This record gives sequence, structure tokens and C-alpha cells, in this order.
Amino acid sequence: MGTEYKVVIFDMDGTFLDSRGDGAVAHEWAYEAFRKTLSNYGLNLSIAEIDKYFLAPLFSDGAQGVRAFCDRFELDCAEFWARREKDVIEAKIDAMQRGEIKPYKGSEAVIKHLSIKSYLAVVSDSQQACVDYALEHFGLKPYFRIWYGRQSELESLDNRKPNPFYINKVLSELNTSKEEAVLVDDSPVGVLAARRAGIDSVFIYRGEEKEGYNYKPTFLVRGIEDIGGIL
Repeated sequence: MGTEYKVVIFDMDGTFLDSRGDGAVAHEWAYEAFRKTLSNYGLNLSIAEIDKYFLAPLFSDGAQGVRAFCDRFELDCAEFWARREKDVIEAKIDAMQRGEIKPYKGSEAVIKHLSIKSYLAVVSDSQQACVDYALEHFGLKPYFRIWYGRQSELESLDNRKPNPFYINKVLSELNTSKEEAVLVDDSPVGVLAARRAGIDSVFIYRGEEKEGYNYKPTFLVRGIEDIGGIL
């Protein structure tokens, strides 16, 4: 018998949506979208340089990390960020349309089953436009009561996990106590966000993010297909 929760909150990418892509490099579609953005400024960075100068500061420092990147390459930050958001949203939607990004096998069955006994929600660090499109395109929208991606304004980066901002919004809007909710996520920052929100968590561990153990998730599974036995 699984644990009964009133609300099950899902992360999207890496949890029920396989956004790795078909390239030899994980998320190659996203790197190419970023290169498209950079080409408008006459810049051409390698994947290693993108990781070092853009992604690492973005993940660690949010909006301030993006500003540091723009200062390094003398870019107008507001213009750059708006262009980057447009390019990556278009690339991700295109990858979904082409079948390069798709739900993990068995994920719809699990989501459908859980929707019968719990309210389901999505809290994703992907852009709201991408979350909206994914749920509609893959026929998952009817199973969820509410879903949040982040807004595209630069400042919205500060609401990404491990900030529990959107988790708390879900709890408030669905009138749910902390004891009645659980987050399903494939990343350590998601587990930490759940801890900061005071709710239980399911950590989908695929052998890549060992540090997730440090935040002591309530449950540990290998894939979304395994959560039916615990929720």
C-alpha cells in the first residue's frame, strides 16, 4: 500500500519528460539554441565555454550570474536575455514536435493512475511556455490541476529551485497542508526545494546526481515507473 498524499507535485524535465535529446551531447538542442543567440553578437563559444561562463553562473547565482556573463562579453543584458529565452523556447518546442523530446516510457500510465486519487501539479524550472506546450502536445494536460514553469523575465530565475516559491504557490492554491504533499523530482535542487517547503520528496536517481542523497529524500526510485508502488 502506497503513502496517501492529497497533492503530488511533479518536476517536468528528467522526471516525466525526457529532454536529453538525440544528440551525442545531452541537451544538444539547447546548446545549439544558445549558439544561435550568441551568433547575433558575433560570438561562438564551445560547449565547455558555455558551461563555464554561462550555465555554471546561471545555476549558482541566477539573474546575477547572467548579468556577469553579459558584463564579460559586453552585452546588453535585457536584450540578450529576451533573445536567449525566445530561441530556447522555440528550440524546445521544435524538439518536441520532431519527437526528439518525449515523455519517458510508462510515464503517462503512472500519471493517469495517480490523478485518480490525488491532485497533480507541475513545478518546473523550464519556461511556462514550454510547460504549457508539453502538457498539451503529449496529452497530459487533463491529469493536472495546476502547473507552473518559470516566467521569462530575468528576475524570475531567482524563483527557481531550490527556492520553494512555486511549491508554496501550489500548496496555497490547492489548499493543501505540507503533510499532504510530495514532490517528485530528478534533481538534488528539487529535493532541497521540497525540504525547504517542508514537504516529502521522491528523488528519481539514475546514477548521475549522487549529491541528492545529501538532502535525504523521503523516497528513492530509479524512474517514474517505480513511484506507483510508493504513492
